[in-house]
Amino acid sequence: MKKFILAFIIGLTSIIPTVAQYNYWDSPITSSYSSQPSAFISFKNLSDYTMTLRIVYAQGGYYTTVVLRPYSSSKVTFSKSGNFKLKIKATSSNNHVSYHDGGKFSVTCTNNEWTEGEMSFQMSSYGNGLGPSISAKQFESDY
Repeated sequence: MKKFILAFIIGLTSIIPTVAQYNYWDSPITSSYSSQPSAFISFKNLSDYTMTLRIVYAQGGYYTTVVLRPYSSSKVTFSKSGNFKLKIKATSSNNHVSYHDGGKFSVTCTNNEWTEGEMSFQMSSYGNGLGPSISAKQFESDY
């Protein structure tokens, strides 16, 4: 009797994956378990300054803002391809603030290709290293 129960359990467990696979593939439901890839860029702050990164679409429109404490990093994901502008606000420990144009970058996010990148920032004690200066108003703008 014990052999029969053990054989039945082994037989049952070998049938379940087959049935599950059959139901999944032959099901009239058109859902998929694969996920669309997402692109990402890791932003790294290599300085004593707190960096506020404002990412906007190149043609205009807000995307996201990231705050990087000194010597920290953060990963931003992108669900579709696009062109972006980066604006940087650097704040020193004594609250001296400067604003910078971080330039443009593009992201690819398709089923076959996606961006996986890293951008590092370092502000020197002389206020150099992050790109041309911009005004606070330009930093807050979505263009």
